[in-house]
Amino acid sequence: MAVHSHHHRGQSGTTYLSAAAARAEADKRDAATVQKIINEVLSSPSIQGENGATMTFAKETRDLLIECCVEFITMLSSEANEIAEKDAKKTIACEHITKALEELGFADYVPELVAVADQFKNSQVSRERKQTKIEQSGMSNEELIKAQEELFRSAGEKYNSVPS
Repeated sequence: MAVHSHHHRGQSGTTYLSAAAARAEADKRDAATVQKIINEVLSSPSIQGENGATMTFAKETRDLLIECCVEFITMLSSEANEIAEKDAKKTIACEHITKALEELGFADYVPELVAVADQFKNSQVSRERKQTKIEQSGMSNEELIKAQEELFRSAGEKYNSVPS
């Protein structure tokens, strides 16, 4: 049985993935992301059983959950993309996701999504403020580097002085 590559070479020698291969790679990334989320959720205190025991999934159950999540993400992304295209937008925005959830019958998720999106926006604003504090410190780059090096040296001394 012959194995066919999903890679194609362009005239410049650049390798391009076929649409199917690109989708498969995206699915792998999505699955890895979902796996990471599952691990974080299962290790959170709200999910732990008696005596702090961490819950686990049987491999088949975990794989099925990941497959369902990836399918849901794909379906939601496709619907949101169609909505964005109808709005003549090239970038999917939060309102496209919320509308897609509503159209797919998941309107109950919209308030939580909006709350998380607002939290994210607020965290980005505070991150920008922290960057601004450094800029407003009045210190030159050289002074900032010296201060950072002093902090590293101090942390290293503390670390090395702790008995093992």
